[in-house]
Amino acid sequence: MLAQAEQLAGDQPVPLRAVLDTFIRPLLRRAATAAPGGRSFLRLVGRDLADPPPFMRQLLLEEFAPLMARYAAVLGQSLPGLPLPERYWRMQFAVGALLHVAAHQHDLSQLSQGHCQTEDAEGGIRRLLDFCAAGFGASMSAPASRPL
Repeated sequence: MLAQAEQLAGDQPVPLRAVLDTFIRPLLRRAATAAPGGRSFLRLVGRDLADPPPFMRQLLLEEFAPLMARYAAVLGQSLPGLPLPERYWRMQFAVGALLHVAAHQHDLSQLSQGHCQTEDAEGGIRRLLDFCAAGFGASMSAPASRPL
């Protein structure tokens, strides 16, 4: 999907929301299904990412480092003023939000006492895109004078 977005953008940077959409949409669509490889599988993946067994750490580095580097490069074109370390931090936050939503979005209906209807996969995708786009587009704060 990212290659397709780059092709559509031509000589221009891929718009931020389009970059994020290629990252968010596939996983949330998968999470919306109860079929094998859907919600239950994503909960398992979330557990492995939160506290990976030793063999998974190396696998995650091998599999995800090139993908993260690719997204960092494309995001650098979309957000030329955002330094590389900041792009990685913000991707880390976006991945965390994405995995949490993918594994737990169906719990939100109960947690919100019915105010949020989580069967609307497109609505969830749109909201997470809004959230992540705001985070990536936020200005960088000045370094704190002392650690928090």
